[in-house]
Amino acid sequence: MTASIIETKELENKDLLQIEYFSDWVISKKDVVVVEPNNTMIIAIRKFLLKIGFQNIHVCNEVKEGIQIFSHFIGNDISVPIIINSGSNKNIKNTITEILEIQPNANIIITTAKEKTDPEIINLFDMGISSVLHKPFVFDDFKKSFPHMIEEEEIQKEVTSENLESLLLLHNQITHNKFKDIHKLENSKIEEIIKNALDNKTIVLIKEISEASCNQCSSTNMTYISECPKCNGVNFKQKDLVEHYSCGEIYPKETDYKTCVKCNKQIGSVGTDYREFAGYHICSSCNERFDRPLFKFACLDCGNIFMDVLAQWKKSKLYKIQR
Repeated sequence: MTASIIETKELENKDLLQIEYFSDWVISKKDVVVVEPNNTMIIAIRKFLLKIGFQNIHVCNEVKEGIQIFSHFIGNDISVPIIINSGSNKNIKNTITEILEIQPNANIIITTAKEKTDPEIINLFDMGISSVLHKPFVFDDFKKSFPHMIEEEEIQKEVTSENLESLLLLHNQITHNKFKDIHKLENSKIEEIIKNALDNKTIVLIKEISEASCNQCSSTNMTYISECPKCNGVNFKQKDLVEHYSCGEIYPKETDYKTCVKCNKQIGSVGTDYREFAGYHICSSCNERFDRPLFKFACLDCGNIFMDVLAQWKKSKLYKIQR
């Protein structure tokens, strides 16, 4: 079931009216509550909220904790916005109802991969949410959701080439693409900054490279994350392993590894009585043993997390900063 053109227009108008209404509240210009279980999404959300001007971003993994913090502010006559991940919350309608019982005109913002015209999202608007942050995140959506912040901040200030070159010099090494994506600059401005830095001999070109970028928003502003292939946990350590032939036990090679942990016998000679596996990993969460973690990219711009083999590749240039 899809929304008609009239329903879509009514939804857009409702969204704008609610945002205009909320902009008249006395809302904290420092505090915001975020309920988000995904750490990479938190990084992206925090980045945009800081850019808008929020100073105290109260992040919670659980809805219960988020509502407790929200209630604390309301109890002190301070109204704060609350951002909730609707996709990971199976009881999102109950959550919205609970928040509105605490504050009937609460500024509830949900994050979702669904479109605003989706019937489920329309239903949430009817319940009383104020706006939606659609994944992948776009900064303009954040600005529209917090109009009381925007009147004071001028995000796109004119920056001098000297200041931008100073930003370039903060790095030890940086690629053309990454500098552009981190600082959100036009390509022409990047070319000017790099040319000036090369002329001033403050940077040198190392080589041309092929650089990974997000397969959703094309940004190179990403970080590598590694997980256990079985449970997706991050609590693992690299250790060498020993396999004792006579009893078949495989265990970490530690200070007392010559005595088998299973049969309590001396394991004998390497190659004859046992063998060693170098560079294995052991997960402390599920005890899985593996030779290679599961590698993923986490985009710091849109919050997308994806397997490294699915990355898009861009040609770029790697520069070294001269100290």
